[in-house]
Amino acid sequence: MKLNRDKKNFKVYIPLIVVVLIVFSGVWYWYDQYKKFITTDDAHVDADYVAISSKILGRISHLYSNEGDSISKGKLIAELDSNDLLAQKYQFIAMKGQAVANQLQADAKYKYDIENIKVLEINVAKTQDDFDRAKNQFNSDVITKEQYEHIKKTYETAQAQLNSAKILLNVSKSQVNSASAAVDYAESQIGVIVTQLRNTKLYAPMKGVVAKRWLLNGDIVQPGQSLFTIINNQKLWVVIYLEETKLSEIHIGQKVLFTIDALPNKEFSGKVFSIGSNTASLFSLIPPNNASGNFTKVTQRVPIKVSIDADEKNRRIEKNKILTGMSVVAKIVKD
Repeated sequence: MKLNRDKKNFKVYIPLIVVVLIVFSGVWYWYDQYKKFITTDDAHVDADYVAISSKILGRISHLYSNEGDSISKGKLIAELDSNDLLAQKYQFIAMKGQAVANQLQADAKYKYDIENIKVLEINVAKTQDDFDRAKNQFNSDVITKEQYEHIKKTYETAQAQLNSAKILLNVSKSQVNSASAAVDYAESQIGVIVTQLRNTKLYAPMKGVVAKRWLLNGDIVQPGQSLFTIINNQKLWVVIYLEETKLSEIHIGQKVLFTIDALPNKEFSGKVFSIGSNTASLFSLIPPNNASGNFTKVTQRVPIKVSIDADEKNRRIEKNKILTGMSVVAKIVKD
């Protein structure tokens, strides 16, 4: 009877013993994990992003890529309407043609005026000699006063013609300068329009995947406005936001194990390759302002970048299944 009673009492304690063992195992597991790892789920997959934006104002005529498309570096991905720019280009080409014709005419007139002045200067020199000789002859009563006045008048007329020609030469020179400036202006405007025409075509600056398309065909795009956002999916990493109190245990090259929520059965490994130079909140949309008088101390987090070890199997997984922004559970191995 006593033996049966002891067996019954032992059976009563079996569930309690099992619970104690489970609790002890759990505590031991978490203690072991705490000693070996710094664990956090404040992490996600990240990559380089490039925003493709327009340099000019224009209407979108063609979009050659959609979200999710893989693109190569240098691929044409968007085009703006160029009809207005082409019309302006032809207008300035015609303006340049007229300006060149005016310049040739002004140059010819300027050269003619220079040669004419040379002839008039010779004539002035000759008539001045005649006038000087006539003056002496008149004073010596060799010629009459009428002859003297005629020679004097001829000299004064030649001098006046030379002065008028010099004025016309200055006018011709200003016309040459104006015509040349008109040609330069037309050429500069053509150059500006050619550059703008070149900017109507947008090319991918790197190989990657279109993560976001912001506009549609027919939309008006402003200078600097993004049409696409491209990510470099060939080089992914994990960003961990770690409490500042644990930062002293982190260093470049430290090993990290992590799982991605979308691939829970696959454990990845990597190494710390960047430790942020400031906390994540410093450049947030609303940065902390402790001068307001309502200070509440909050543990800040520092961004840490971790590489994804790239063996052949991982490359296939990265290419097909890992996306930027996916949640990550990371375990930083303590040294």
